[in-house]
Amino acid sequence: MKILTPEASPLERHIRVTIPASEVESGVSQRLRNKARSARLPGFRPGKAPMALIERHYGSDALMETFDHLINDRYSQAVRDESLRPVGRPEVQVEKGGRGEDLVFTAVVEVYPEFDPQVPDATVIRKTAEVTDADVDATIDIMRQQRRFYVPAERAAQNEDRVTVDFQGTIDGVPMADGNVTDYPVVLGSGRLLRDIEQGLLGMSAGEDRIVAVQFPAEYHVPELAGQTAQFHLQVKEVAAPQLPEVDAAFALALGIEDGDVAVLRQEVRENLEREAQRISRSQVKSQILELIVESNHPDLPKQMVEQELERLQKDANAVAGGDDLDALAKRRVVLGLVLSEIVRREKLRASTTEITQLIREMSEQYEDAEQFMSWYRSKPEQMEQAEAIILEDKVVAWLLERVKVADESVSFNQLIGRAPAAEVHTE
Repeated sequence: MKILTPEASPLERHIRVTIPASEVESGVSQRLRNKARSARLPGFRPGKAPMALIERHYGSDALMETFDHLINDRYSQAVRDESLRPVGRPEVQVEKGGRGEDLVFTAVVEVYPEFDPQVPDATVIRKTAEVTDADVDATIDIMRQQRRFYVPAERAAQNEDRVTVDFQGTIDGVPMADGNVTDYPVVLGSGRLLRDIEQGLLGMSAGEDRIVAVQFPAEYHVPELAGQTAQFHLQVKEVAAPQLPEVDAAFALALGIEDGDVAVLRQEVRENLEREAQRISRSQVKSQILELIVESNHPDLPKQMVEQELERLQKDANAVAGGDDLDALAKRRVVLGLVLSEIVRREKLRASTTEITQLIREMSEQYEDAEQFMSWYRSKPEQMEQAEAIILEDKVVAWLLERVKVADESVSFNQLIGRAPAAEVHTE
């Protein structure tokens, strides 16, 4: 057996093996004898056909089966003897082989690179935030906005009002197809209608009519209307103003607080915000560390891994739409995967059954039937592998956190989560 490493491909191993003809013949003979015991050939009882006839019928199959067995056996032995870590399955080329001949084959396989993971000499910023009463108020205000309702208003329509309108569209006096709509409710400023129509509705009162000119955009999704100018006859049926629910017992009950206690509601909101702040802080730290890992490590990359990652990215519509350099992105992901895997291997990190169960249980909390979700999740081997990978990744991050410098930075809750301050939450 000879193992060669091409200069141009440092991660490739060319394993060339020669198996003596006598061993090949022994394997073929054994397989023919096994077939002879049960072979059913015309004119002979099962197992009674002469070996010459057995060989004529099954000789080629026995030779191929022997080749497969010997190649797999010798390849596996080479991997064990040389402590190779193959990335994938080998490409096997039989150079010589037949009855009465030595079997000579070469198996070409990529292996994982041998390298020492580099811990970045850098400082990770860990942002932390204290949840204030103002943060609780702002979140409750968002919850009120999500539960807004509308009441009729005896005034002209303004932005954020809900207007119920009939409209008829024509182009050069000809009615538009599907251009006659009745009792259509639209919130002004929502962008559900063309801008010219929404602007035309501003200032109108219930019972008022108005004709507005509408210019369809050149890229409008209906080709026959793209770039056309139309006239719309608008008839307002109702103007309704938005109203927000009061923060009272009814509001708390609607949000699942059993006794309607507003103080309990506020405490739950605070605790949720605190959990979210901790989650985001951990996520930001993790992102920084993983980015530093990629920048600090430059192992040789197995071509097969890069090609597989590139293929996954090409199937990801979001990655393609993002305009990223997919080749560079694939290589960065492979680097990260190699470094994390190497740290897991060297440090003998493991994901316990208890940890995996806890992670799945946390995932299930966002579903109505948590037990059903957990049962479904456990039934999918690929999802269980993903859960294990998440835990191991977190363990690697924790291991790295003990070896890099960490600087704490106190910020506001809004800064941490990237939310606009309370004064900017509402649209004008």
